[in-house]
Amino acid sequence: MVNSVLTVCTGNICRSPVAEAALRMHLPGLAVSSAGLHAVVGRDTDTDSAAAARHHGIEMLPHAARQFDESIGRAADVILVMESHHRREIASRWPQFLGKTFLLGHFDGAREVPDPYRQPASMHVHAIGLIAEFCQSWTRNLERMRP
Repeated sequence: MVNSVLTVCTGNICRSPVAEAALRMHLPGLAVSSAGLHAVVGRDTDTDSAAAARHHGIEMLPHAARQFDESIGRAADVILVMESHHRREIASRWPQFLGKTFLLGHFDGAREVPDPYRQPASMHVHAIGLIAEFCQSWTRNLERMRP
């Protein structure tokens, strides 16, 4: 049974807050949060990522980036990462979480979401488009795992 999902990227300002918002929008009642493995602590969502999210119909709320740690990982039933290296870092630093850590693109051919940070706006649109697509797949699968 899945009651909580954590989305994780590097800085917690581009990809993971958008994935958090998309999953929260599609799965009301599910506890969804986000964090970064190397967070830009306290910063709001990157403006280009937030604009791309709005373009894809994802409603963004005010956000404050936070650093992933053991207590945050322990609180999540499922941890969704953007790239394989995020999963490897979690496995290396917190091996107890590996069994519940998956790529956001797991159900879409294990595809990754590239980091758009400090890239042109078109990269943000591309990354957020992938997030929207992959969150649809997780929504379908998580609906079956909810109480």
